Amino acid sequence: MSQSSRCVPLLLTTSLLCVLPLQRAAAEEEAAAKDHLHVGGALRLNYFVKSWEGQEGNRQRWGDVAFDTFRLNVDGRLSSLLLSAEYRVYAGYSMLHHGYIGYAFSESTQLQFGVHRVPFGLLPYASHNWFFALPYYLGFEDDYDLGLKLVHEHGPWNLQLAFYKNDEGSYTGKSTASARYSYDVVPVSPANPGEAYLETEQANSETNQLNARVAYRISHGELGGTELGASAQVGQLYNHITERQGLGWAAALHLNGDYGPWNVKLEALHYSYQPANPEGVDDSFVTVGAYDAPYRLASRGTVFVAGVSYSVPVSWGPISKLTFYDDYSFLLKSRAGYEDSHQNVLGALITAGPVFTYVDVASGKNQPWLGPDYGFALAEGLPDARWETRFNINAGYYF
Repeated sequence: MSQSSRCVPLLLTTSLLCVLPLQRAAAEEEAAAKDHLHVGGALRLNYFVKSWEGQEGNRQRWGDVAFDTFRLNVDGRLSSLLLSAEYRVYAGYSMLHHGYIGYAFSESTQLQFGVHRVPFGLLPYASHNWFFALPYYLGFEDDYDLGLKLVHEHGPWNLQLAFYKNDEGSYTGKSTASARYSYDVVPVSPANPGEAYLETEQANSETNQLNARVAYRISHGELGGTELGASAQVGQLYNHITERQGLGWAAALHLNGDYGPWNVKLEALHYSYQPANPEGVDDSFVTVGAYDAPYRLASRGTVFVAGVSYSVPVSWGPISKLTFYDDYSFLLKSRAGYEDSHQNVLGALITAGPVFTYVDVASGKNQPWLGPDYGFALAEGLPDARWETRFNINAGYYF
């Protein structure tokens, strides 16, 4: 006979004394069940064919297969303490993706300290595909920095406040400060052979950044729900030459809707960088970097994002779900004479147990990763730039 069944026939006062220990025991069991330590990771490979000039050999070979990344993850919880870390290795460089220690005050409130995702815009991503959307390449999607973040949920509300003392740092690579996962304003040097193509010296780094994000979810019952949100970000740009502080800020509005098998993402954001450069240094652009390869970015601009996906459950051997999507994003640059940038990714995600495969047709105009003009595409761009395409299959095993 269970403890609960022995309590049933007792009087109310005795029953209450019996129920309280039961509740405490249940709470302790629930807390113990949440304690865990998981070590995992992923191995990802790419197949790709590129359309643009300079990639003739790639097309003649009918594309290429290359190592994408290997990563290790550690996630754990001990009572109210939280732990999460991830390190990634690419071909020729590596970096910390994130790493933080957290404290859960309750199931609705937690504090995180370390390198973690910046609360800005659509979370966790402003896109459905493997290439992300243009905000990622500007530093406003899936961005990670070093600081302190408070996350609180109350009913349909999600509130996040953060202070970042620095960006996430640069790790192993050949660049001056771009061996990192997410894009930040970084210094570059023409003395570095791998950065000579930028034809500039920049000495700005992000510091003392404040972020605030609020989101409200409207329930539509069995159909799904719509999240509406607003974000703000402001921080300093320290120039290592002038030893003065510049300014950077951004603001965004977003919508994230789940409607049965459909998901809709909409976002509009505006950003501005005002670096404290030495006299005579052009401030119409800053240099941003990630993946060990920096490029120029227009100092001011407005970005629009629109994406839609449709998921279909299937039972084809190990394949359990297909998700079809189309993501479009557009950067309108404020500087006269700077050409705008476009990106569109049409594709599908194939889910088969621990294997996730993205099949993408990624097209871009004045997009650094989708065309021959890598260093200047998001700044000056080319007035006669063509739409270029990369067909890409990324297969990843997650363990």
